[in-house]
Amino acid sequence: MSEAGTGIGLARLKAALSVAGAAPRKRHGQHFLMDDNLLAAIVRDAGVQPDEQVLEVGPGPGLLTRHLLAAGARVTALEIDPAMRTVAGQLVEAACWSRVEWIEADAMAGGRRLSPPMVEGLRAADRMVANLPYNVAAPLLAAAVLQTAREGQGPRGFTVLVQRELGQRMGAAPGSPDYGPLSVLLQLAGRVRLLRKVPAGAFWPAPKVESVVVDVAPLGASGPDLAGLPGLEAFLAAAFGQRRKTLVNSLAGSLGGTATEAARRLGLEENRRTWRAEAFHALELYDLAAQWAQPTPGERTRHDP
Repeated sequence: MSEAGTGIGLARLKAALSVAGAAPRKRHGQHFLMDDNLLAAIVRDAGVQPDEQVLEVGPGPGLLTRHLLAAGARVTALEIDPAMRTVAGQLVEAACWSRVEWIEADAMAGGRRLSPPMVEGLRAADRMVANLPYNVAAPLLAAAVLQTAREGQGPRGFTVLVQRELGQRMGAAPGSPDYGPLSVLLQLAGRVRLLRKVPAGAFWPAPKVESVVVDVAPLGASGPDLAGLPGLEAFLAAAFGQRRKTLVNSLAGSLGGTATEAARRLGLEENRRTWRAEAFHALELYDLAAQWAQPTPGERTRHDP
């Protein structure tokens, strides 16, 4: 049995953190998954194969990294906390460390943009597997999946551990109160599956919420052309910006004009002009966004600067 199968244990983790002068940092959203069986299950859920290149964001002390290496993967570990490299170096088998490329960097570049190291990591990865930091999980995952869809290269799958509330938003169906821009974007780009719940007690320190393992399998060429619709995110933000309003009223209020003009612009039938954004399926919203982006005579496209 590899060392990954024996588990680390809280005492050993605390000792390694102490040597490095490190501790879980709230500002980095660090909650370390201690359950060895769950760590192994996440790697199985991801379908990691020997010699695959796996991007792991926020590896922390390397608890999941050890299981990725035990499956034979090569790991690009992107970590913002400089002390964690020392900790992971103590906990990952020395013989496996040569298959780890540890990059000290933030995955985000501000706002909802990915940092250059994150962009390059995605382009080179066969899969992304991560216990995502709670404080950046939603914008990071949305940006990562969209980049892959728009560039037509990158991970074949995203298997991530996130807060349960976020997982519910990712996989929410139309009509659900959890259904919104994130649901639409991810479902346009991939097939979203919620795989397993993870209790708060499986982490140290324990978060105040439960978590869930979610898998997003990119649709690739079978999905809509997201590269050809750069204004999609802005359209969805406006469409869902005032959830109590109808879609046409939300768009009219956010982008100017009247509800009648918005309805005409979208080509909506009369019976659907009273629908809210959450009533439309993801592909319907994509088609409406494409319709909205079409310029009228003498007008530039909606996504022009």
